[in-house]
Amino acid sequence: MTAPVLLSTVGSLGDLFPVLSLAHALQAKGQPVRLALSPEDTQRAKAQGLDAFPYGPTEAETLAFLGMDKDAVAQQVFRNPSPILRRAVYPQLADLVRGLIPEARRSRAVGGTLLALAAPLAAEMVRRPYIELVLQPMLLRSALDPPRVSGFVPPMHPAPNNTLTHVWNNAWLRVIDTEFRRRHGRAQSRVRADLGLPPTRAVPLFGNAIPPRRRIGLWDAAFSAVPSDRSDGLLLTGFPRPAPSELSADLERFLNAGPPPLVVTLGSVSHRLAGERFWHEAAALARRNGLRAVLLSGDADAPEGPDIHRIHAAPHDALFTRAAAVLHHGGVGTTGAACIAGVSQLILPLGADQPDNAARIERIGVGRRIRSVAKADDALAFALSPDTREAARSLAERMIPDAADRAADAFLAAL
Repeated sequence: MTAPVLLSTVGSLGDLFPVLSLAHALQAKGQPVRLALSPEDTQRAKAQGLDAFPYGPTEAETLAFLGMDKDAVAQQVFRNPSPILRRAVYPQLADLVRGLIPEARRSRAVGGTLLALAAPLAAEMVRRPYIELVLQPMLLRSALDPPRVSGFVPPMHPAPNNTLTHVWNNAWLRVIDTEFRRRHGRAQSRVRADLGLPPTRAVPLFGNAIPPRRRIGLWDAAFSAVPSDRSDGLLLTGFPRPAPSELSADLERFLNAGPPPLVVTLGSVSHRLAGERFWHEAAALARRNGLRAVLLSGDADAPEGPDIHRIHAAPHDALFTRAAAVLHHGGVGTTGAACIAGVSQLILPLGADQPDNAARIERIGVGRRIRSVAKADDALAFALSPDTREAARSLAERMIPDAADRAADAFLAAL
């Protein structure tokens, strides 16, 4: 019997869904998979028929430990994750690794995303190959195509075209490495010493003591190609597509009753982070421009009406293909879903990788970054223009249709 592979991810649904798609693709090729997830994500994986087990605290336990609510934690992670890493992640990391060691030992290999910090350590402890699953272009940290993240990246040249600007960007990347070692190097060293592992100069969060056997980029080159200074060992396989989902009957009726709407979403963890008036301003933006709207507003206060359909959430793959445009926060999962759907985008970044994803969408001509929904009429006109819509449709035609299968093949080929 083939030993399983162990996959782990931590974060929002944008971190979870690509890994679930990869797990399904691996299983379809005869490779058993075990998923190490948060208690909440374990239930989501099991609902899809996947073999998952919980590790780490529940969301409620984490919020109680931090003394913060869900919105405050999300806002902190978006702006600067270091306080959360110091207070809640590194102090329990060694115990999380010990909990994963038995599963890692029974596995052929271990794969994980950025915030699943226990996964590479467990693989190192039991000498199993580690496959790094890279979700965002920002994480390549390229000097030739530098990340654009407010409050995190120093003043790097956005389009280095000569030796001086290339050297400048590389210098700033070294500054970032130094800063992350200053912030988290001691905590990283304590965890490794507690586990009996040797010291490392790997950059906390971004590096591993033992280089991954393979790095798999889970986005399309049509969205963002791999720059030449980061091409070694990385294989782009495309945005993995989720299992098909159906829309609710009420949402279907609304969509069938009129022209394509403006779809508005802030992802799975940030419904209230764009301001108290965000959802009302988004509805007003749609109305001023003669559009209906679908608001995926979670539990936030949002308007309703004959031309406005409010719903907690809906599957992006099924909904976005029926949108006139999508207004969103720029999370990589939502961005990828809109690219696959061939719909133009307005992006209001809230933090983390979102400004970088917005810059890449602007660069390929299928959307605009906005600073305020109340002042987004010109950006919406651009998104609705025939040229932008055609650019979005053309992008969709160039997206990899079997991305999860390709990622599974790349994973297995590395073993």
